[in-house]
Amino acid sequence: MGDRMSDEYKFWRDALAGKPVTITEAEPQPGYYKLRNKAGTWLPVAIWRKDGELVARVGNEARDPADVWTWCAKTPVSKDDAKAAFETGRWPGDAPDVGHNSEDVALADLIRDYAERALAWLQKSGVKDTQTKDMAANYRAKLLELKKQADAEREAEKRPHLEASRAVDAKFKPLVEEADSAANQLRDALTRYMREEEARLEAERRAKWEQERAAAEAARREVEAQRAKQMAENPIAALTEPEPDLPLMPAEPEPVKVQAGGQRGRKTGLRTVTRYVVNDHAAALAFFANSEDVKELIQKLAERASKAGVTVPGVETVVEKVAA
Repeated sequence: MGDRMSDEYKFWRDALAGKPVTITEAEPQPGYYKLRNKAGTWLPVAIWRKDGELVARVGNEARDPADVWTWCAKTPVSKDDAKAAFETGRWPGDAPDVGHNSEDVALADLIRDYAERALAWLQKSGVKDTQTKDMAANYRAKLLELKKQADAEREAEKRPHLEASRAVDAKFKPLVEEADSAANQLRDALTRYMREEEARLEAERRAKWEQERAAAEAARREVEAQRAKQMAENPIAALTEPEPDLPLMPAEPEPVKVQAGGQRGRKTGLRTVTRYVVNDHAAALAFFANSEDVKELIQKLAERASKAGVTVPGVETVVEKVAA
């Protein structure tokens, strides 16, 4: 290949430096490049002049420069990287493969093994230079590839069960909804009638209790009047005789319980339901201002509104870069 950097390598040097270059399909340029094979693996490419003719090497094979030029022209690499790839079959900074005979290994084991290897490498080496930067990116790319494969298998394995579940829902959901709708209409009618009946019975029972209490109070007053009269006319007898018993006051009636049915299933009765209605949203929001649930909800609402182009007071736009 030779180490001499003549003007013939100007295209490659400029492309490697990121300078604008013009690619002409019929004019392969000497230099070091890489191209991807059918399996998706990057292979090193070298193009140089030998005995006055351009020759090319791709991996371990000699190739016609015209056949590979358009596939590698846009991906120049350094001479050192190409040399390492030619000699070792691996690019500097490349992450290791998942292993041989991976077809015979369960995907779960592949992912666990590769994730452990990647994290062990990260803990030992870290990202501190160009080579480790590339290795971290390549480890991550392989893990994302395995993740995509696992997700595809998950979807494929779940699909028949999901379709069967949807078929069962489609069969029974209309029946469930029809029965529930009819039952709810009956419940609403029962609720209205039973509330009225409960109010009527409660009024009747309370009226009866009021009458009994009034009669008992009248009887008490009569006894107390007789006692006072005796004290006035014959105090000795009044003080020596046992005091007369006062009539007992009737106990307050128990709440009325209205029930219906029971011939089919359980009896239906009125149950007490406590509801809490917010009538001052600002005061309630101020009370819960430091709640994590409220903070999470506000964060979601703010993100949704901001993405829609709405300026939300108290929201700051933070732009940062993360590894893609």
